[in-house]
Amino acid sequence: MKTKGITATVIFESAAVNRDEKLAGNITSIKKLSRFDGTYSFLSRAFMRHHMFVTFKYLFDWKDAPTVIAKEVIQHDFPKANIVEYPEIDFFGFMRTEDKQNKKKTQQEKTENGGTKDQNDSNKNSTIIRKAPLGITKAISIETWQGDMAFYANHDMVRRATLDGYSADPNPFQKEEHYSFYRLSFTLDLCRLGYQDICIVGEDNLKAFINWWEKYSDILSSEDKEGLMESLDDLGRSGCFPQEMIWRKISKSKKSDKAQGFVGFLKDNKAAKNNKMARVAFVLSKSKRHERIRQFLTVLKNGFIVHSGTEDYGMVPLFIILGNLKVPAPIFNSEVRLKDGKIGAEPLNRALKNDYLLEAWYDGDLPVDGILTGDALKKWDSVDAVLKAINEREKSEIAPGVEE
Repeated sequence: MKTKGITATVIFESAAVNRDEKLAGNITSIKKLSRFDGTYSFLSRAFMRHHMFVTFKYLFDWKDAPTVIAKEVIQHDFPKANIVEYPEIDFFGFMRTEDKQNKKKTQQEKTENGGTKDQNDSNKNSTIIRKAPLGITKAISIETWQGDMAFYANHDMVRRATLDGYSADPNPFQKEEHYSFYRLSFTLDLCRLGYQDICIVGEDNLKAFINWWEKYSDILSSEDKEGLMESLDDLGRSGCFPQEMIWRKISKSKKSDKAQGFVGFLKDNKAAKNNKMARVAFVLSKSKRHERIRQFLTVLKNGFIVHSGTEDYGMVPLFIILGNLKVPAPIFNSEVRLKDGKIGAEPLNRALKNDYLLEAWYDGDLPVDGILTGDALKKWDSVDAVLKAINEREKSEIAPGVEE
């Protein structure tokens, strides 16, 4: 069966550098969760996503997807920010909401022209969503927080001010502190990576998309058409689109003939008389999609930057287990447990028996308390080993799904 997902769970060591709000004015708190057996610190999903993206930028020159501000709301500027041209959008997703002020104006104009307000009117713009193919958990500490707190002051600045002739006193402050092992999981849906199929509703949304879309050539060479079919086949999406779908090639630059991906456009016949709805599909080229999977696996295996408030511990795996899956589910997340500095073999062996698992790899410095078993488990020596296993899997049937 074709690999439809990748999941990985990591154990790493760090301080709780993802700070929360201040307490009593000058006490910086940490983010915490309470359970039956104590209080645990955590680093938020958004915090980990940010630092993972920063690492992608350093290592692979990923670019920030363009943004736009509509009535003080900062959003990604779709369709300029799309999955083909920006890996950030492809992996992490986005949501582009309707401008409420524009919606009220449209309804008001309709009423003034003799119409009535209708919540289901195709004249309104819809929210455009790219659900993230990459799911990331919070990084939750494995050891409980014991109420540790430290006292700090800016003594060096006082020394400098005194040398400069000022009368200066320290500015004391306190911080909650926690140093621990953390558990973090990633789950990547390969059926949606490099692919987006959406309905664009609303005159403004449709007009903005068409203006962007028309800058790309609608003349596809035989090589381009072959590349499109190959990319759809790689995604298991062959036969998903009618012949009326108009495809255009997205290249890295006007001088480049090599396609990064393709964008298709199909006007909805039922709504065509109002020109308010269309089906749009983005498809990443096969080579680009496999390149992004390689980049993702490289960062997973080697770790990424975690730098906050001048502290930089990094998310560097002390233990990692990764699996290719029939269904993208975080099967290792609850079963990677640490006791007395050792990875528990018994719970992890239960995860290795999960029917969703096709193959698994592990690596790390932390010792295992017992023996890991299972024919699917291998020592993770290189990213190429995982990529080879994915590529050798047979093609699956067409997967469902139009995102709305």
